[in-house]
Amino acid sequence: MAQPTRAEVIEAELQRILPIVGKGLVVLVVGLFLLYLSTIAAWMPFFVGVIVTVAGIGIAGYGGWQYLQLNNLPSYRALCPYCDQPTLFLAPPTEDYTCEHCHRVVAIEGGQVVPPLVLVCRHCGAPQKVSPRAKMFICDNCNGQNDLKPARPGVAAATAGAGEESFEYQTYDLVLVDAGHNTEEVLEILCTILAAPRDHCRGILKELPMVILVDLPRRKADSYRRMLREAGATAEVHPTGQYRPPARQGM
Repeated sequence: MAQPTRAEVIEAELQRILPIVGKGLVVLVVGLFLLYLSTIAAWMPFFVGVIVTVAGIGIAGYGGWQYLQLNNLPSYRALCPYCDQPTLFLAPPTEDYTCEHCHRVVAIEGGQVVPPLVLVCRHCGAPQKVSPRAKMFICDNCNGQNDLKPARPGVAAATAGAGEESFEYQTYDLVLVDAGHNTEEVLEILCTILAAPRDHCRGILKELPMVILVDLPRRKADSYRRMLREAGATAEVHPTGQYRPPARQGM
């Protein structure tokens, strides 16, 4: 069972206390009616009305006293690492909890908040704070879904805790293998996607094959590859760091 927040504890207590107060008020009204009745009907003993009225005051007063005791509940502020807003508990949280403000799950290990990862949305490039336990996240900026995959051996990734998998964010490199016959159009595309002068891009065309862009989201890498292929060039997309250029033969 998830650790309740202070607000949830107070809400549960109110659901218990308010019926007590309501019953006390009903008994009080009945007692006051009996007191009134004792003044106009000789058969109604006055002390019965007094007893019922006092009982009603006692019941309602007890409920009111319990309500006032809610102000004395302890309060611990747990700061959300995603929105920097506090969620109040009766004691420091010992397990994952959902932030009351941004509704994201805050990971807790050993009584401490696990810092979120900062990943870049592969659709729009906006940075996002992501739980280290997440296997996917939805971008706050474009609502695009970003899947995370198990980390390869030797690749730095977020540790999700004992017994859980680690995950990494996959990026890609764009490789220009051959410029084809329409080099002027390919040159224009290179100048655009690299934001580089023509002389620099012309030098790249003399050194092919070459990795021209690195650490791209998959969608952007595929878009650039498509642009180059439509211009007659040969372009490839490889997971970041995995492309191995062919060995150049000696002159």
